[in-house]
Amino acid sequence: MDLANRLNRENHPIPAIIFVTAHDQHAVAAFDNHAVDYVLKPFSIDRINAALDVAFRRTENDRTALLLRTLPHLETLFARPSRKIAIKAKGRILFIDPAEVAVIRAEGNYVLLEKRSGSYLLRESISIVAEKLKPHGFIRIHRSVLVNTSFVEEIHPWPTGEYVLKIKDGQELTVTRMYKNNLKSIAQLWVGTDPFS
Repeated sequence: MDLANRLNRENHPIPAIIFVTAHDQHAVAAFDNHAVDYVLKPFSIDRINAALDVAFRRTENDRTALLLRTLPHLETLFARPSRKIAIKAKGRILFIDPAEVAVIRAEGNYVLLEKRSGSYLLRESISIVAEKLKPHGFIRIHRSVLVNTSFVEEIHPWPTGEYVLKIKDGQELTVTRMYKNNLKSIAQLWVGTDPFS
């Protein structure tokens, strides 16, 4: 009974409990603790099997109910929206994969999206683009530069407190001290090195 009390205080599903005893005076307390059944001695195999069947059905029903509650959240997590982003360039709307964009630079009132196969000039502020592309792995490394973290291959510290990023196409980009903490998001796990704390 003490164990059943403790299990009911936990914040997780409790197992199906069957009390088997020679004392009928504890039956009410057992059911108050969510017992599936209360079997009195002496008992038959059929009586125990019936109690176990009820316990299995309840456990199965609990798992099904939990799955039904969890399913909408799982569908949201695994929904795969289009990875493409729409941009307006030269009077047309183009759809590009943000994974192909390596660097974005501010150019006055415009931003330049640099891909390996070319670039696009858009009338937009770097701050707005940074916010919109953050979920796609872009970080700000300079007042006027965003970089796609999947293109970063190396980081070199400078004595001035700044860093230089080397990206896949061989470019080297300066990371100013103000934005160095953004470098933490480049890797999910840092082994044998300090992640810019």
